[in-house]
Amino acid sequence: MSEIVVYAQITKNGLNPETAELVTAAQEVAKVSGETITVLAADDQAPLYEDALKLDGVSDVILLHTVGIGEMQTDVLSKVIADVITSRDVSTILAPSEHQARALLSRIALKLDAGMTAACKELKPEAVDGKVVVHQIKSSFGSQGFVTCDITTKPAIITLIPGSYEAAPQTGTPKIQVIEKENLTSALEVLDFEESQSAGNLLGAKRVVCVGKGAIEGENFSLAKSYAQKINAAFAGSRPMADQHWIDFEAQIGESGTVIRPEACLICGVSGAIQFTEGIKGDPLVIAINKDPKAPIFGFADYKVVADMKDILPELLAAID
Repeated sequence: MSEIVVYAQITKNGLNPETAELVTAAQEVAKVSGETITVLAADDQAPLYEDALKLDGVSDVILLHTVGIGEMQTDVLSKVIADVITSRDVSTILAPSEHQARALLSRIALKLDAGMTAACKELKPEAVDGKVVVHQIKSSFGSQGFVTCDITTKPAIITLIPGSYEAAPQTGTPKIQVIEKENLTSALEVLDFEESQSAGNLLGAKRVVCVGKGAIEGENFSLAKSYAQKINAAFAGSRPMADQHWIDFEAQIGESGTVIRPEACLICGVSGAIQFTEGIKGDPLVIAINKDPKAPIFGFADYKVVADMKDILPELLAAID
């Protein structure tokens, strides 16, 4: 029987939490295709994550113990993963849409002569003429809409943006296989590793303060950031804020950034285009501050404040002190 493979990315910070979301996406495809789901990890620390990968709906977990080889050495990882994929009947590979993961999967796609679609938000499997086609929905590069992509190769390689699916629970009982990969040599040497200074873990944040271009004026940016710190919220921004280097890319909310599922979100100075609002899922309490009464964000928010944030944020800070 053919299978869907979920790539479980392991970084310096541990297992990518999106792995559980990818398993849920794989389950949606498997409901139509009847395929099994295999989770595959390849890293020097891979055996440490055996329990974390016992996710609901997973039949097999393959842990490639690449001794001395880590996430940055994609020349080696791509080969050992491609070898495993080639030896199995794999229809689809799902992976996180994270920079390093995409670099790795691009190499794998080249080795397997496979098609690849990046930064998808949703999968729509459909049975067509006795075969299952997995339609991939993604942003249409800045326009006010989305495109549907199909991959005709086998396997099809698809990366999904964080937050696209609910996380699968750790209630599975998969078969675990650890494969030792020793005496590996990489042409890449990691000289240094600098942690991103983005504010907070957006994926797990219950509270988020998000700023747009309106925060560039005066002290608005520092006021919003201070308020986020005061209420123990993650601090994020829209794409223009990332493009202009006011925030790290990892702190960008939206179709081309991170998809969040907070309990509450304060949005300051963001116009509210669909590429941004599609980055907020679930049913959070949304409060929007914008001095333009016709800003699209007000159609998305639960509470609307038509005002300049420079007049509102000091009041919010004073209420806490």
